[in-house]
Amino acid sequence: MKTNLRKISRIARSSYSLTIRSVILTVLTLTGIQLPIQAQLAPDTKHSWWFGVAAGANINFYRGTTQELNSTFISSNAFHNGSGVGLYLAPLVEFHRPGSRWGIMLQAGYDNREGKFKEEKAPCGCPVDLSTDLSYITVEPSLRFAPFKSNFYLFAGPRLAFNSNKSFIFTQGIHSDFINQDAHLEMNGDFSNINNTIISLQIGAGYDIPITSQKKQTQFIFSPFVSFQPDLGQSPRSIETWNVTTLRVGAALKFSYERKITASLKIVKPSPKMIGKLTPPLM
Repeated sequence: MKTNLRKISRIARSSYSLTIRSVILTVLTLTGIQLPIQAQLAPDTKHSWWFGVAAGANINFYRGTTQELNSTFISSNAFHNGSGVGLYLAPLVEFHRPGSRWGIMLQAGYDNREGKFKEEKAPCGCPVDLSTDLSYITVEPSLRFAPFKSNFYLFAGPRLAFNSNKSFIFTQGIHSDFINQDAHLEMNGDFSNINNTIISLQIGAGYDIPITSQKKQTQFIFSPFVSFQPDLGQSPRSIETWNVTTLRVGAALKFSYERKITASLKIVKPSPKMIGKLTPPLM
């Protein structure tokens, strides 16, 4: 009886082993048939490099005083304070890894700081005005910080600006009590003693809004931002006390492209020895 039980047990184990080996051999055979020579993986959606353009409005505030406009003309009145709105336009490049708090940014382009001083009264009682078209080519590298590892980010960095326009328009109007007074005076010119290079700083904040699917190779982001550039280091001239403070409000359009990653899969065909090991012995 015991002998019969042992035989039955060996037969059962042999049948079980045979079934397992047959399943393994079938899986390997089907795998070798079904797998393609090359498999194309899904595109990497974790983009790090971004390129684009930023545009915005510079809201400029003039403080301090200016009176000697150039070497040939000094106004009868000193001009104090003023304001204006200028254009900001610059290409950009950014690098920040997904899920990381830190990154870097670089913008370089046209930076207009135009404005108009408050109207003054000449000794004759005539209104006098002074407006400027102060402009720069600006280079603004910044350190980017996303405190919550989200689309909201802060940035800060230096501003290096090179003067490209220093023109002004001076006008003297007509006194309202003198009908026969000569027509108003208007003079166009360039400021003297302009600082050709400005070194200052900026701080700001922005928010990235994806406008394309994050599964696509090419992705676009719309990013509104605001930055503040204090008057520290922003004196346009080397004489007098005129300085500029700017609040910039704008938006950037950024894109990123990542190539698909293609991996080659090498198929290893089972060798006769391997098949022999997996093939159950004939009973």
